[in-house]
Formats: sequence, structure tokens, C-alpha cells
Amino acid sequence: MVSIDLSDPVVQSYLFYSSILALKMFSMSAMTGQTRAKKNVFANDEDTVITNGKVKFDDPDIERLRRAHLNDLENIPPFWVVAALYLTTGPSAFLATWLFRLFTACRIMHTIVYVIKPMPQPSRFIAFVIPIIINNYMGFIVFLTYLAVQSYIVYSAVLGVKMFAVTFLTARARYAKNVFANEEDAKMKKGKVKFDDPDVERVRRAHLNDLENIPPFWVLGALYLTTGPSASFATMLFRLFTAGRIIHTIVYAVKPLPQPARAIAFGVPMLINMYMGVKVIQTFITAL
Repeated sequence: MVSIDLSDPVVQSYLFYSSILALKMFSMSAMTGQTRAKKNVFANDEDTVITNGKVKFDDPDIERLRRAHLNDLENIPPFWVVAALYLTTGPSAFLATWLFRLFTACRIMHTIVYVIKPMPQPSRFIAFVIPIIINNYMGFIVFLTYLAVQSYIVYSAVLGVKMFAVTFLTARARYAKNVFANEEDAKMKKGKVKFDDPDVERVRRAHLNDLENIPPFWVLGALYLTTGPSASFATMLFRLFTAGRIIHTIVYAVKPLPQPARAIAFGVPMLINMYMGVKVIQTFITAL
């Protein structure tokens, strides 16, 4: 493992582009608020009182913004984790810097061609898939480097790659049913815009479930390591969590099985996260 030195130009590059991506994500919230105010439509009753607006959940412009924002949430936080882990593998400074630059540029371009100036496919697809490839590449390098050494890093990378894979499951379901969320996608494939297809929504729920459970594991797992746990026990927890999340997606979205299959695959990782969180609190309770 290569130590991370803040004076290292590659580390500085990572911090620089990570900050840009964070500011870019925050700007999406401002854009959504601006669009709601401009169209005078809101999601909450109390927001309509000031401007005499109305509650509406299907405004096409706002929903497009929210999908772009969700796409950021699905891709940028995994980049922060996977790229930080990638730095510990001692990558080429030239290659790492260009990966960070390209990822950032494409995520900004994705928002431009999706929200600011919608363009026909494959413009958005290209801006989406290049960061996916970059994240998967970095995750794969981490996986190969630390397969037998740092179980937390390995399983965190596996979970990051697993989250990206669910994105492709969603795309596969959309293309198989020929239903899409955006008009430009439907036109390209001569499909239709539909927001309630049961197969697509099942995969999206599985993806959202990942977003609700895997990022907390990244944080809690790292904090748990600071408590000095048994190496073998910690590795077993990381393995069980990862296996549970993968099985959850399989029995939920790939090959749906009757309950309690999904409940078990969901409950075991949740209990692991709770256990690690409690151990961290017990260890550092004196900090209160």
C-alpha cells in the first residue's frame, strides 16, 4: 500500500477534481429550486403559500433535473471512494490525473446535454458511460492490488463496481421493454416514455436500496477498522456484507425469488452496519 501524501501532485489532483464534483452536485439543487420557482410548481404544500403556486409531481423539466441529480448521486460518491482507494495502489501520475480530469469533464457534460441544453443520443450516453468505465477500471485495479491484503478496500471496491452494474441492469430492462424516462431516448429506439413499468421500477428500487446501504458501509467499515477489531472477524463481516448485497440484487432484480430470500439478503448487511456503528460508538463514547 502506498501512503497518501497531501503534497503529492496526484493527491492534490484528486482533491481538486473531487471539490469540483461536489460543487457541481450542489449546483443541481440550486438549479432544481430555480426551475421550481420559475414554473411556480412545488413538491410540498407549504412551499406554494408564498407564491400561490401549486403542488405538481410530474413537471417534465423538474423531473429531468431530478433524474440528472440522481444520476450524479449514483456516480460521483462512488468516484470519491474508488479514486481515493486507487491512489493507494501507486498509479502513474499522468494516468491518474487524466482519469480524474476525464471523469469530471464528462459528469459536467452529462448535466449540460441532459438538462441545460438537451441533445439527442448518444451524447448523453457517451458522457455517462465514460465515467462508468473509469470508476470500474479504478475499482478493478484496487481489487487486483489488495485481493489478499486489505479486505475492506477490496470489498469496498467490489461494492462500488456492483453499484455501477445495477445501472446497466436498469438500462437493459428499459431496452428490453422499449420504455424510457426521456423523450430523446424513446425517439432513438422508437419506444415510449413510461414511468411505471414494473420491471424497470423493480431494478430502480434495487438500485436505490444499494444507495441507501452501501455508502453507509463505506463510512462505518472504515471507522470500524479504527477500533482495532480482529482481522479475521472484520474480514468475515466485510465478506458477508458484500455477499448479502450481491444476493439482494440477484433475488430482487435478476431472478426474483419469494420472501424471505430478499429480507434475509437485506437484513444481514443492515445488521452488520448497525453492529459496526455500535462498536464505533462504544469505542469513542468518551468523545461526547
